[in-house]
Amino acid sequence: MAFNLNPSLGLSLSGCKVPESVVAELLHGPASTTTPGGQRQETELEEMLRGMEISKKPRGGKDQNLAIEFRYPMIDNPYVLGKIIFAEAVGSLCAKGITDCEKTMMLFCRPPDMSKAMVSGLFSVMSDGFRESCMHTDGVQTWASYKSHSTFIVGALASAYWPQHLYVARDNALDGDVLVLTKALGTQVAIDAYESIYDLNRWDLYASFLSKDDVRVAYRQALHSMCLLNRKAANLMHVHNAHGAMAVSGLGILHHANELALVQKEPVSFVIDTLPVIKHTVAAAKGAAGGGVSPLLQGLSPETSGGLLICMPRDDAVAFCKFFDEYGGSPAWIIGTVQSGPKMASIIKNVKIIEVSN
Repeated sequence: MAFNLNPSLGLSLSGCKVPESVVAELLHGPASTTTPGGQRQETELEEMLRGMEISKKPRGGKDQNLAIEFRYPMIDNPYVLGKIIFAEAVGSLCAKGITDCEKTMMLFCRPPDMSKAMVSGLFSVMSDGFRESCMHTDGVQTWASYKSHSTFIVGALASAYWPQHLYVARDNALDGDVLVLTKALGTQVAIDAYESIYDLNRWDLYASFLSKDDVRVAYRQALHSMCLLNRKAANLMHVHNAHGAMAVSGLGILHHANELALVQKEPVSFVIDTLPVIKHTVAAAKGAAGGGVSPLLQGLSPETSGGLLICMPRDDAVAFCKFFDEYGGSPAWIIGTVQSGPKMASIIKNVKIIEVSN
């Protein structure tokens, strides 16, 4: 069966995070069940958690952590899409230093114009990809669920119990620390460029800047990157004195760097001087911007299942990057510094660009 998942969404939605208002509707709307004892109607989220036997109460000295992500579909390969949405959901847990995920659920929202055969095929293949990624985390139990919605949306729920003393606090950055990034940027740029290959009007924007073969190379690298889990980074943060971390996701690296800067105990600024990007995405981004300044080089390009942005002492960062490459076969980069100043992030004017290839 051939799948064409996102043409009706358009470029403005493909791969984008789902608005909070839609997420609230999906999770906090009334379910078909009542709470134990029948006091009130459950929400959709409560019904899911009860079905997965997940309690928000601490257990055995461990806190319960819950991560939920929703995305409009960004690619037409449902197996890979299942892997990506799993990696996206557990990314925020990994940013806390959580390395083991106990229970997960794939969430699938079907639009009314999607046939039963299409739903069955998509759901099955996506579930296979989702479970494949789950196998790379210890002790995972998986569920899958789908419901009707006006738009096709995919998502994931991940739950983990974790000892309080093993969290990586995210508010301990100090003047003199450096910033480390564990995945190259440019996933959405690569996806948009790839979609343009099959649209002559859109391809005209890119044709002067790169070839279709270049786009295919960037797209394959983006898929590989989005499927990678941030688990090895979470493990190494415990060894190399991480002072804080955040998953880079739908709103671009500058937004997430600002978020991380704002929660620091000390008055520090994050200054980004280097941007590692997927090979050929600088050219693709320039084409999409009509030759002008692209959001990618401003740190504003959305990412899906991006890496971790980590603060740590310089010596630890050098060791982290060395072991990260040796441990998992993919690089990490020192991309900036932590300096005394207002709690904000910035990218220097002449930022260094590193084009990364597999």
